[in-house]
Amino acid sequence: MLDTIHLAFTSHGLYFYLVTSFGDFEVLLGPTWTILAQVYVTNLSDLIVRGFFAMRVSVLCGRRKTLGFILPLVITILSLVVFSFGCGFASKSFILRTYARMNEASAMLYASFGAAVVADTTIAVSLCTLLIRSRTGFKETDSIVTKLMAFSINTGLLTSIAAIACFVTYAIWPQRFIFLGIYFALSKLYVNSLLASLNARSALRGNSYEVTTMPTGISTPIAFPTKQLSTSRDTGYSESS
Repeated sequence: MLDTIHLAFTSHGLYFYLVTSFGDFEVLLGPTWTILAQVYVTNLSDLIVRGFFAMRVSVLCGRRKTLGFILPLVITILSLVVFSFGCGFASKSFILRTYARMNEASAMLYASFGAAVVADTTIAVSLCTLLIRSRTGFKETDSIVTKLMAFSINTGLLTSIAAIACFVTYAIWPQRFIFLGIYFALSKLYVNSLLASLNARSALRGNSYEVTTMPTGISTPIAFPTKQLSTSRDTGYSESS
């Protein structure tokens, strides 16, 4: 639902600039309200996704209670920093009204992007480290763990690269709006990483089920029932003998 709202806000902003106000260059001086409103939606959806991965880290910690408390706490704090500074930047931009004056609140945006990079890197490194320690030595189980590790690295890497790209492009070209295009896609990356993680569980469970319930190379003896001879035959046989 949040992703749908984000898409609606983004589409409205693009329609306003490219269709409704086509040829009116003065509207380019300031952001429309939907461009700033989608920042709130992006930060909220990102907070939910990072909270999900923090919970997963806590589950993987298992009996290590201290580690299972510290790592999710660090991820949660970084996520709240991203959310707070991101929403603060959007609120400040409503007051400043123009892109030129939005540079006065650039520190908030830098803090948000920086915390996002650290949070995503922490999630990826934590998941990979915990999964490595979860290896059992069995080939089939370790193959599933390897797939989960690759997924964790790819998820954290993509979101970290996108956050770094937003950070760098805004620092170099603050008035060229290149960072906006990357920022619009950033929310999609987080939502897709969550959906991919949830959808992958059924496939991994299917592979695990096949491995554990359909072993190969094991023969099962089959005993066929035999009918007993009739009493008359037994009697006749005994008499004849």
